Amino acid sequence: MNTAFANLYQSVFTPTESERRLSAAAEQYVAGTEAYDRTVCTGPIKHGAIMPANGRELSLVNRNAQQAMDLLCTQHPEFTRQQILREVSRADLRGPSL
Repeated sequence: MNTAFANLYQSVFTPTESERRLSAAAEQYVAGTEAYDRTVCTGPIKHGAIMPANGRELSLVNRNAQQAMDLLCTQHPEFTRQQILREVSRADLRGPSL
């Protein structure tokens, strides 16, 4: 195999310190909001997440999620809100860390 090709395309991915901080913050957000949701929601569990049973519960979880996102963005000004939202989405798709 061509060595130049291997050097360019077959390397081991190592996240940077910044990427690790962003990922950890996103995972903390997902875990924290899900923990809060489980304290206020009485609906069914779908795909591992509890669902609000009514409008009041939905309002509570949405307000908490917004406040948690605002806090996360304030605590990590080195990242844009869009970067944080993208990483939170990835962390949510990955599911809980083991």
